[in-house]
Amino acid sequence: MPIEDAQLAGGSPQDRRRLLERMHEYLDLNARFDWAPLQELWSGAPEAVFFNLNGHTYNGREHWTRLWQFYQRNVASSYWTPFDIGGVVLDDLAVLWCHRHTKSDWVGTARAAYRGPIRPIGRCDGGIAGNRPAAARRA
Repeated sequence: MPIEDAQLAGGSPQDRRRLLERMHEYLDLNARFDWAPLQELWSGAPEAVFFNLNGHTYNGREHWTRLWQFYQRNVASSYWTPFDIGGVVLDDLAVLWCHRHTKSDWVGTARAAYRGPIRPIGRCDGGIAGNRPAAARRA
């Protein structure tokens, strides 16, 4: 997405460009449930709580990772194409949000215990923690 199309307030053009690059990186890895490289993006802070639209909460990155490992075996997903991207960029914190188009199918033999899209909500200690809107510390 061209930086001009994103409605980001604040920060330098370089900051905004880097945030959009990190968002694309996250969406690409997330679409494949590629949990190993996502460890760099997800917060490792012990107080980090992740949640998804099915109402479940996951305490800590290890708990969240187990969910992604489950999804990797059982869900086929496509890239979550973002549109209507907005956000606010401050000195040491940025909050991004967007709508997304995607397609996911249950392909596993395990009972479909988890349902609904999962998105990041925020970043603490340099990593994503939770569900919408997406937020990121400035890289």
